[in-house]
Amino acid sequence: MTKGTPTRFAALPCLLLAGCQTTTDPADGGFFAGVSGITTGAYDDRIAAAEGDVATAEARNEALAAQIRNSESELAQLKLNILQQRDAIGGGDAATAARIDRVLNDTPTGANPDAKLTTLQKSIAEARALSADLAKLSG
Repeated sequence: MTKGTPTRFAALPCLLLAGCQTTTDPADGGFFAGVSGITTGAYDDRIAAAEGDVATAEARNEALAAQIRNSESELAQLKLNILQQRDAIGGGDAATAARIDRVLNDTPTGANPDAKLTTLQKSIAEARALSADLAKLSG
């Protein structure tokens, strides 16, 4: 054996182990990890997973927007009914009139779509309760 042979053999396992340590994240990999990611399809798998996540989020946002539109429509209809009921009973006492004004002037908002839907649902519940109370007064 030559003098440099043991050093070469000692370096060989380190090189082999370095080649085994790969990641599917292109930002963390190196040249060999990049080649491995391309040849094994790991990058394509990551892209497909990310696209699936985006599609899921878009579908959720569309469903949430539809729920918000339906809730806004329902609240508008309830407010119209409350106006008709108020006219039928002549406004009622001061507390009832204040409650009617509060419900009719309520404009649900939210920092995000989930919060807006929550405030809309609360407003709908209050409007339903008021409408039921007004129905009792008129009837």
